[in-house]
Amino acid sequence: MLDILLLAGAVQLKDPAPPDRPVQDTAETQPAAPSQTDRDRYAIAQHMLEEAGLTPATTRNMLYPALLDREVQVRSLRHRIADLEVQMAKTMAQLAEMQSFVLDHDRYGTDFSQYQQVRAQAQHDAQQRAALERQARRQLERQHKQQAAKARKDAKEQLGAPGKGLQQTLQTMNFGHIGQDVWRSRAAYHYQVVNSPGETVSFRPSPFGRTRVTEVQKELDWSSMTISGSLLNANKETRNIGIALAFFDEHGNQVGAETIVVNNARPGVPYPFTQTLDMAANKPFASETAWVLFSDAITTVAAP
Repeated sequence: MLDILLLAGAVQLKDPAPPDRPVQDTAETQPAAPSQTDRDRYAIAQHMLEEAGLTPATTRNMLYPALLDREVQVRSLRHRIADLEVQMAKTMAQLAEMQSFVLDHDRYGTDFSQYQQVRAQAQHDAQQRAALERQARRQLERQHKQQAAKARKDAKEQLGAPGKGLQQTLQTMNFGHIGQDVWRSRAAYHYQVVNSPGETVSFRPSPFGRTRVTEVQKELDWSSMTISGSLLNANKETRNIGIALAFFDEHGNQVGAETIVVNNARPGVPYPFTQTLDMAANKPFASETAWVLFSDAITTVAAP
C-alpha cells in the first residue's frame, strides 16, 4: 500500500496545476467535477508529500531531490509489478493445467505426474507434427519454385529454338524421330487379295429347298505389300532426305526392304509417300526398322 501511495504522490508532483491555484468549476475550464475517488487520491498524495516535508512553499533545491527519489521508487515499483505479472501468468498456467487435469481425470487417471508426462508427450508430438508440416510446406514451396523455374527455362528455350515446339507437336501426332532431324509418321500396310484356284460349293436352306452357292476362293498375296506414310524435315534448312525401311519375320530374317527419297523437303512440312515393294514371305512381317540414309542441305546459288 505504501508503494501505491508513493506512486500517487509522484503523480501529484507531476501535475501541471499548482495546489494553491483555485479551480474554477465552469464549463470552459473544467467540464466535470472530480469524482470522490480522485479527491481522495489527491488528499492522500498531499498528505504523503507533507510527511516528506514538501509543501507549496518548498524551494526548487529541495523539490528536485524529492522528485528524483520518487522516480527511483516508481521504477522499482514497475519492476516489481512486471515480476508479479510473470508470476501470475505462471500461476494461471498451472491453474489451467490443474483444471484440465480435473476435467480429464476420467481419461488419464488420478496420477498428476503421469498426466503431466502424457501432456508433455502430447505437446512434443504436436511440435513434431508442426515441424513436419512446416518442412512439408517448405518442400512443396521449393518444388513449386523449381517447377516454375523449369517452366520459365523451357519457355525461354522454346523461344530460342522454335523446333522444340514442333517436336512436341510431332510426338502428339504420332510421328517418330529416326535420326538427323528426320521424323516418320505411323505407317499403314496393305496386301492385295487374289483369287486362288478352285471353287467352294455350299448349299444354303431356303423356303423352296436348298440353294447351291458357288464361291471363288480368295487369299492374300503376302509377296506384295503396299506401305503408306509421311516424312517430315524438322531441321531449319531445306534438305534432300532419304531413308531406308527393312522388314523382318519372327526369326529376325529380313523379308523386305524399301528406300524412300524426298527432295527439297522444307522444314516442318509432312511429305506423304505410298510405295509397293516385293516381300520374300508367305505371311505378314513381324518387325521393322528405319534409318536415315542421307539428309543433305540444299545450297542456294546466288544469281549472277
